[in-house]
Amino acid sequence: MERLQGRMAAEHINLPVFVALTTAAPSYQMKPGDNVVVATSAAADDAGILILPSLAEALGQFYHISAPTGAAGGDISVVDHESATEITTYGDMDADGDNAIFFAAPTGWITVYDGVA
Repeated sequence: MERLQGRMAAEHINLPVFVALTTAAPSYQMKPGDNVVVATSAAADDAGILILPSLAEALGQFYHISAPTGAAGGDISVVDHESATEITTYGDMDADGDNAIFFAAPTGWITVYDGVA
């Protein structure tokens, strides 16, 4: 029984998604399984946009978004899929190591951790 449980657990591990936002591809629509996203924005004057999955698809899941090299690139904004508006205070992921954790609750997105400088 343990062997089966271990295999099942491994099947449900989501690997990080690495997103390079560029002038040609300035936004990325996150999928429900994109629970860990590492995003970079190429040009210092450009802004990239990460669009969270719809609440209906993401309900009950946590999402960690990281901008490890923010100072070398442009701002990265996190946008709510339903309203197409930026989630407050996350329009400036532009410092090295900026990151945030969101939870998809029935009433909307909840900020669990604010690591944005």
